[in-house]
Amino acid sequence: MTSLVSPTRKPRVLLIGLDAGDRELIEQWENEGLLPNISRMRAQGTWAQLHTTAEVLHVSAWPSIFTGTTPDKHGLYHAYVMQPGHQSPLRPRPDLCPVPFVWKTLDEHGKRCIVVDAFLTCPLKNFRGAQIIDWGSWTWFWQQTILPEALASEIAARFGPYPAEDHSKVGMTPPPDPEGFRERLLAAVAKKAEVTQWLMQSRDWDFFLVVFGECHPAGHYFWHFHDTSYVAHPQESSAELRTALRDVYIALDRAVGQLLDCAGAETIVCVISGDGMGPNYSGSHILTRLLEKMRLLNDPGGTPDAQSAAATANAQTPGKAKARRDLLGTLRGLIPKSARVAISRTLLPRSVNEKLSLRWKTASIAWERTRAFVIENANEGFIRINLAGREPEGIVRPGEEYQRLCDALFDTANSMTNPVNGRRAVHNVHRPQVEYHGPCRLQMPDIVITWDPGARVTTSLNTNAHGVTHGEHAGCEVAPYYTGNHRPNAFAAIVGPGVAPGCVLEGASILDIAPTILARFGIAAPDYMDGRVLNELTVRRGDA
Repeated sequence: MTSLVSPTRKPRVLLIGLDAGDRELIEQWENEGLLPNISRMRAQGTWAQLHTTAEVLHVSAWPSIFTGTTPDKHGLYHAYVMQPGHQSPLRPRPDLCPVPFVWKTLDEHGKRCIVVDAFLTCPLKNFRGAQIIDWGSWTWFWQQTILPEALASEIAARFGPYPAEDHSKVGMTPPPDPEGFRERLLAAVAKKAEVTQWLMQSRDWDFFLVVFGECHPAGHYFWHFHDTSYVAHPQESSAELRTALRDVYIALDRAVGQLLDCAGAETIVCVISGDGMGPNYSGSHILTRLLEKMRLLNDPGGTPDAQSAAATANAQTPGKAKARRDLLGTLRGLIPKSARVAISRTLLPRSVNEKLSLRWKTASIAWERTRAFVIENANEGFIRINLAGREPEGIVRPGEEYQRLCDALFDTANSMTNPVNGRRAVHNVHRPQVEYHGPCRLQMPDIVITWDPGARVTTSLNTNAHGVTHGEHAGCEVAPYYTGNHRPNAFAAIVGPGVAPGCVLEGASILDIAPTILARFGIAAPDYMDGRVLNELTVRRGDA
């Protein structure tokens, strides 16, 4: 194939994302000689263990990389987010992100950009480059879009569809054929590498971003085969499944090598992940029962303060809307979960399924008797106060009552232990409304709990004030059935002109990537960015 890329146009940057690519796993398998191309990058360039916003909110990592800002500025922190004026969680809207993705800034400065499967983003208007959205993403936050439209037809004709299913097809039940899922993920890595090489060779570009999402579901659904100490590790499994997680990483390393060779020595190449994957010992699935025990969720009696505030809230709630909510909650209880899942997966369009799923999530909550509720999350624990004036049916008064409730939840969460082994269950407890100050912080939970996997929480939590709370199942036994879950093991490997070989960069953050990319192109980082320019990576060959 004849390349349209001019060898004289410099600089160029290739950013390769490994979605939920885990630093510890990569270092282990690299040391074992299984990842020769990432090993080559470490020897020839710079390796960095990165601080990450995933230490608090794991889904926020990619938007933070893409914008150079913290989640209180970009608002894209989870699959379900709150909005003042809405009672229940909504899907995030990347098109309403108040800060631009870095490729928009590059485009405005005349740089030619190609973006492939950037996680939690949307197509940009008046963008001169190529955009491929949710073609091979693990989780869709938009819809499959390829622009310009002629490119969509060409990719379909040359390469066919992406081989692996996305989260909406897998996350409601465990993969029915894990061996087949493994094969489809391996085929997907190879297909995306093939498409990416074709784009790199057939189009002119200054900045190229591609995110490989395959190690994300591999980590979620193959962890128990990989980790012999995990609570759900099967006594017997096929050889293919025992190495399935490792096999996906090996395939990704092969793809990295192909893209490195395709990019050439004059291109800065950065392989990056904003978080990783480890064993699933999250206790988030027990929190709803804990709030019920604390009489904060669906309190059968209520408190005088809550009853008074509820009367005001209910006076503002239209009767028909409340009746619809009550009917929906009743229907949800009558339809078995297996039937709801089957209907959603086989009969309903994605958009309808998504809206119905959001309604189901809070259909059983009696808001007039609820002071705090859980925002569904299989990883961190998210608790939101039903605050009057912020939530339409809020019953907790702002000010002293709100602060008392936040303090009580914070203290309760900090006291959590696993009653089986006595280990402290939480790694940290955060109060985003206090810790963050950006314009999107009101969309966040009031309490965020990050779990300590060393506590090995499965079915129960103990608290000082409320004793032991039991769940019916371990976290890996409830939807979305993850045996692996996110941990903040972020990293970057960078090679190219001006990058010191064999260097280990200390103290860097995922927030530094966007301003450093801009600096590489001679563009000053905007004031809204929270990261710093990594000067170690911005020296051009002519300046060295």
